[in-house]
Amino acid sequence: MHTLLIDIAALDAEAWRQAVRDGALPRLLRALRMAHVVAREAQREDAQAAWLSPAERWMRRALGLDEPELHAPDQQAPWGALAAAGAGMQPGARAWGLAVPAHLVLGRDSLQLADPAALELDAPQAQALLEAALPLLQEQAWELHAPRPGCWLLCHPSLEQVLTADPLRAVGRNAASWMPGGQAAGPWRRLFTEIQMVWMAHPVNEARREAGLPEVNALWLHGCGALRTLPSNPFVLEPREAEAWRAGGCAWSGALADALPALAPSRHPHPLHLLQLAAHEALDPRQACAQLDARAATSLDAALREHSAVRLVLAGSDAWVDLELRASRTWHFWRDTAARALLDGL
Repeated sequence: MHTLLIDIAALDAEAWRQAVRDGALPRLLRALRMAHVVAREAQREDAQAAWLSPAERWMRRALGLDEPELHAPDQQAPWGALAAAGAGMQPGARAWGLAVPAHLVLGRDSLQLADPAALELDAPQAQALLEAALPLLQEQAWELHAPRPGCWLLCHPSLEQVLTADPLRAVGRNAASWMPGGQAAGPWRRLFTEIQMVWMAHPVNEARREAGLPEVNALWLHGCGALRTLPSNPFVLEPREAEAWRAGGCAWSGALADALPALAPSRHPHPLHLLQLAAHEALDPRQACAQLDARAATSLDAALREHSAVRLVLAGSDAWVDLELRASRTWHFWRDTAARALLDGL
């Protein structure tokens, strides 16, 4: 068995549906004509405002994080705790979160988040900013670890109940709507503001402004929560695949690229391949979908040559659907309407 996860959450739902109607995904539609549905997410009234993207919700389910013994509340995915395990730490039952260095722009009517993948933050710059923020963190009993320049790990009791969204979910939208709110996020919001003040005139940002690069003026928080027990890993992740996950500008997939190899394997692990639209690709929806169609077709053809069956998971901005394709199953043109409906429902 081989699993292909296609994550299109970076693309606006209406833009995706228009691309489907315009015929921008012919090869994926052809593949869906020989697929049958294994599982699909129930319709959610809060789909557009859900903190976790459909791909995250599917991954949460695939790792068993919704099982009672792991104690991960709905709308929360403890990617930070898993990343801590991946970095060789013992997360225990403490609350962790991912902290992504970010660039926020205050517009006339909204707050915009720049694509984290375009920040070009190198290791020396990241280390200098981290050291500038450390006194604030230590004063307020926050732990900070930086296994990678583009994604840090925070540990603090207040993070156990904080709901957050991946930065990729906020890029191109009003970022203020996707920032942690409520009483549980109070300690984080205070720390967030203080770090912004410290970094405002930092030499790293002065050098970045002179070089025409966006300043690093915020930390984006995601993947908060605690894990009572670490899950097993049902997937095999090749090193080249893991590196692509880290480079994609998506916090949750980068964290799992570090975490999955550190988890104990399940009884029957199998390969997982992720195709993910980046924020900059979503600026041209039709071209993005055409490129995605080609990449998906290539991946499916290669997987079906090596395996008798392939699990195809389609995760949009509203919902996910889990399908199975078999090399022995023929496609039927009369299933075109059903295939389009599957894509349209994402």
